[in-house]
Amino acid sequence: MEVSILNEQTIQCILTEAEMADYGMDKQALLQNDERTRDFFKRIMRQAEVETGFVKRRGNVAVHASFLSDESLEITFFINTKPKKSLHGKKKPAEDDRAEIAAAGIATAVLKSKDLMSMIAFCKRAYMGQADAGLRTWLYKYKNIYFLLADLQPYDLHKKAVFFNLSDEYMDGVCHTEVIAAFLREHGLCIVSERALEVLGGL
Repeated sequence: MEVSILNEQTIQCILTEAEMADYGMDKQALLQNDERTRDFFKRIMRQAEVETGFVKRRGNVAVHASFLSDESLEITFFINTKPKKSLHGKKKPAEDDRAEIAAAGIATAVLKSKDLMSMIAFCKRAYMGQADAGLRTWLYKYKNIYFLLADLQPYDLHKKAVFFNLSDEYMDGVCHTEVIAAFLREHGLCIVSERALEVLGGL
């Protein structure tokens, strides 16, 4: 298992099919999203803590999992350490916290590709088929991997669906966690600012 600490709130793990099988899981089982799946994520989180010395502070954990092009599984754990308060000063229920994390994460999509040509091919399809010229997108490079950050707030649900369907075809991974986008903005190399989809799609 390949484990990376992105920052003090975020840890990412990549498992091969064989490693998933060691935990008694496969793609079909994971898609069931039942108690077995939740137990699997907890075990991966504990193993990642052991391997890295990462200390989970108190807080709710949001999990994003996606299959990469080689069928390996990428899991990102985001720990929400800031308790939310209601109008009466009390903490909100955990369900509300998770909903807020999910809602916040959809604003910026982070598309990951190990191959620049695949990124260009995606941008050509997305720009010609769906994207508006005014869509704000950035191309970053971090550790020889390319990331496209897309501000999808102007998109309705249909346009988002088309965008993500194309990303499934071309990209190695997709996530919607704002903290990962912030990490790339701080530590990644920005190659094209704000017009990446338009620039790459026009090549």
